[in-house]
Amino acid sequence: MPASPEAPQPALAFLLQALSGRGLQLQTLPAAPSDALPVRPILTPTHLLLPAGDWTQQRVALAHAAAHLLYSPVAQASAALKPLAQAVVAAVEDARVEQLLMRPFPGVRAWFLAGLRESLQAHGLSFTALISRLGLALHDDGYADGNAWVSKARVLFAQTRQDHGLEDYMAFRRLAAVLANDLGQMRVRFEPQQFAVPTAYRDDNSYLWDHGVAGDEQGEPLEAPRQTPQTGSDGPAQAPQVVIAVHHYPEWDERTGVLRAHWCTLHDMRPPPGPLAVLAPPQRPLLVLNRRQAPHGRRLRRQWEGETLDLDAAIEAAVERRLQRAPTGRIFQRPGPQAQPLSLLVLLDLSRSTGARASTHAPSLLELEQEAALLLAHTAQAKGERIAIHGFCSDTRAKVHYHRLLDFGEALDAQAEARLRAAQAAYSTRLGTALRHACALLLAEPAQRRALLVLTDGEPADVDVHDPRYLIADARAAVQEAARLGLPIVGLAVDAGAAGYARQIFGVHNYRIAETPEHLPRQLTALYARFSG
Repeated sequence: MPASPEAPQPALAFLLQALSGRGLQLQTLPAAPSDALPVRPILTPTHLLLPAGDWTQQRVALAHAAAHLLYSPVAQASAALKPLAQAVVAAVEDARVEQLLMRPFPGVRAWFLAGLRESLQAHGLSFTALISRLGLALHDDGYADGNAWVSKARVLFAQTRQDHGLEDYMAFRRLAAVLANDLGQMRVRFEPQQFAVPTAYRDDNSYLWDHGVAGDEQGEPLEAPRQTPQTGSDGPAQAPQVVIAVHHYPEWDERTGVLRAHWCTLHDMRPPPGPLAVLAPPQRPLLVLNRRQAPHGRRLRRQWEGETLDLDAAIEAAVERRLQRAPTGRIFQRPGPQAQPLSLLVLLDLSRSTGARASTHAPSLLELEQEAALLLAHTAQAKGERIAIHGFCSDTRAKVHYHRLLDFGEALDAQAEARLRAAQAAYSTRLGTALRHACALLLAEPAQRRALLVLTDGEPADVDVHDPRYLIADARAAVQEAARLGLPIVGLAVDAGAAGYARQIFGVHNYRIAETPEHLPRQLTALYARFSG
């Protein structure tokens, strides 16, 4: 078949079905930006995502995917392996399953050898170069490589194949452990965030690993709730948390244009109440919220005509004129029908940075968040509205912690208040995953009006992500998913430099900025008034 810019999808699907007996959904990945790592195929139990290429490139990628589908155990726990060891195990596994596929389909051997030779990095002692040479050495007995580690790997692979057979996954896993230990002894540097599988037709290995804690994929309650201490090298120890359930959520990769299914693991937790006796009152009033009961009717804002001006809309219109843009003209407000009952979920950022203090006696942002959320809850419950207060932080995509501080329908009594005040700051801010879980909980609410309010102090970040754009794009995708479900999300960022990322995540009119923690009360009051009407 002649080469073409992209192989036809029906032909690719037919080839995959013929090789593996499996019908997967095929999608094409866009090319990577010039400053990013090269794109590799992505294999899941239901999808195969292929980089754009001609028939020769894509058929060998399909053959490799078929080998994994037939012979590799899927989603092995990775917690016991360091990233370098995972990469070596994956490289050995790639060779093992390809040789197994060569038995019923000997013609694919030439495909694999051509792809390995094309991607070969014949010189250098980097991890990527060694793995590249290892791949060819395990398939081509005629390939001469003078590196002692590659030669040892070839001998051990052949010996393991002879003694145990290619079907023995654990035997080759033990072989890979030996090779990974040797690289550690050789002080070969490995940077997970800068590593791409060197052979272009091989997938990114995500099919092989489960980087989260085992749990029911649908988020059903665990057989027995577990208590886990909330500790970390970058945050103080917290009280034991009761794990209600473990959920897996997707994450949007803007660079490849792919929504990675089951990519993040979220632990839904119920913190125990803090000890009431040790809760010291704040040294000064932190917030004063208006608890006046809502009127029987509500005001419709941003109208074409009305009795009075909508001051917020009028100010925005003035700003648009100064910027030489055309304002919308919706600057009035008028009486409207009585507001429907509201269910509001307040999501607090509990990341490590919220625990910082400007001075010894100044309250931390987390304390301000807690006080604001408490007063907001009192106000909402006094008006007969349903409110929940949850918090989140993250320690890589495998450990997104979601804390149920106050649930819908729960009375804001002394125990609930103690539970909220006992929350501590730790870890990082993987916002998109927390938003998806919060929306799933909000969708179960029977109220006709539902909304999500996020309080945060900075742009999304996590220790396993080094591209600052990545988690911002994922959070924006989560907000857009919520909008399609009819769930409005509004952000309140306590960060003078938040305009750029807040606008990207929440949209032009769906965020407010408190430049200092002292501005939090006024901004929070305005946002709550927007929802309660």
